[in-house]
Amino acid sequence: MNARSTPGTPFRASARASRPSAPPFRPVRTTVRPPLHGSTPARLLAIALALAGCGRASAAPEQPIAFPHDVHAGTYKIPCQYCHSGVSKSSFAGIPATGTCMGCHRIAGRNLPGVKQLTAYWERGESVPWVRVHDLPDFVQFTHQPHIRAGIDCAECHGQVREMKAVAKQQPLTMGWCITCHMAREAPTDCLTCHF
Repeated sequence: MNARSTPGTPFRASARASRPSAPPFRPVRTTVRPPLHGSTPARLLAIALALAGCGRASAAPEQPIAFPHDVHAGTYKIPCQYCHSGVSKSSFAGIPATGTCMGCHRIAGRNLPGVKQLTAYWERGESVPWVRVHDLPDFVQFTHQPHIRAGIDCAECHGQVREMKAVAKQQPLTMGWCITCHMAREAPTDCLTCHF
């Protein structure tokens, strides 16, 4: 009979008896440092990633309606967070609902071609199918909240949107680009900061 089938003898007890004893557990003392502080190879990796261009700045994508950010954010000085209200409470800044736009455009600029297109979407009860300009891979868990709390202006990542007729990606928004900024500001550079 083997140890498993011996009556009255639990398997664990017989298995434990046949194993050699393990050495006692000894914790290893290590100094935990943020991954990029003082580490030349890690700094070189960050620079290489920043220069790799995985997410280069790009031309403005074609949008369903020509939306002039230079007029709205520039001339009329509408704050970014008025239209992109999710920026302070969600992981996505969000694109304004058609109703947000129509709040002003029921009256203002009703005869402009873009406003006529907007009104058509509104009357059909449809959202405008805007093309996203700033997008990150799904494995990046980015949120605007800590950046807003740190007082980082939208333009540092998104460029001078107030001066853009059509919004185009201005910064690469790659891991290397972000890490370089975090290092310069002494912000966290641990992997779990963005990959959790």
